[in-house]
Amino acid sequence: MRYRPLLSLAVALLTAPAWADLDAAIDTHTLPRMDAFAAATARLAEAECDAMDHPFREAALAWAAAGHLTLGPVEEAGRGRAILFWPDGRDATGRGLRLLAGQDPAAWTPDALTRASVAARGLGALGRAIFEDAAPCPLTRALAADLAASAAALRAGWDGFADTLRTAGAPGNTRYLAPEEAQAAFLTALASGLEHTAEQRLGRPLGSFDDPRPLRAELRRSDLSLPIIIAALESLQDLAGTLADAPRTDAALDRALSQARAIDSPDLSAVADPAARARIEALQTTVRAAHRAALQEIGAGLGIVPGFNSADGD
Repeated sequence: MRYRPLLSLAVALLTAPAWADLDAAIDTHTLPRMDAFAAATARLAEAECDAMDHPFREAALAWAAAGHLTLGPVEEAGRGRAILFWPDGRDATGRGLRLLAGQDPAAWTPDALTRASVAARGLGALGRAIFEDAAPCPLTRALAADLAASAAALRAGWDGFADTLRTAGAPGNTRYLAPEEAQAAFLTALASGLEHTAEQRLGRPLGSFDDPRPLRAELRRSDLSLPIIIAALESLQDLAGTLADAPRTDAALDRALSQARAIDSPDLSAVADPAARARIEALQTTVRAAHRAALQEIGAGLGIVPGFNSADGD
């Protein structure tokens, strides 16, 4: 999934020493998560149609741990949206999947699916096919193979892009003109992931007190809405620790994880129950606090001043 984050980081590079270990951000945070996602989707593609539940959940959680890394290969050819088309306020996934299911089965190949709408591909479409029995088995298998191919291409793309990050500021590197720019890209990934979790993963199903929207929760049909949030927060906490010594950010993410693990509503349907809703709202507040702490604490540690927030009017 490629986020269109509400946050926009306008950065000014300062003279403070950078704390980020760029190699660690690549080698211990990014690449292992790309490996895990590629491996999980490969297992999903090998599964029989009546045994896809568990490998699907593994693949979805692996993406939750990697999806904040929207830099580099995930930006190419709309790959992120083809992996997970969400939010989907107009049910484009449902319409696209029904359209595919009505086509000649000869069109149900991974190659043909690369020309289909991104809304009808990836984890969103597969979740519908597996948990609502909305697609024939050959189409479901083709969707899984297409997802595995996207994950493999994403992982392969990181081999070259990792070198682009490592050589930031070197002659010939026109993508990152200074090491601080590569560090800023990881801070943007961290901040965007936190904001996406607060405003989309939690905010969309929360809706308002008078109008909760539980059907808008991410991958709710597979009971993964809350597990995705936990997996994302765990991964974002790891990235934060890789980027800087950030005790306030770490403490806020500890609180968020503790709150999330105490919620007994895997599909977040409890947003419609006033008592349970309060716990989910409290989680959103804590994630927002972690987002603010990361910008202030890690941004300063990296020698970066975060600028305006697009929610403030761009």
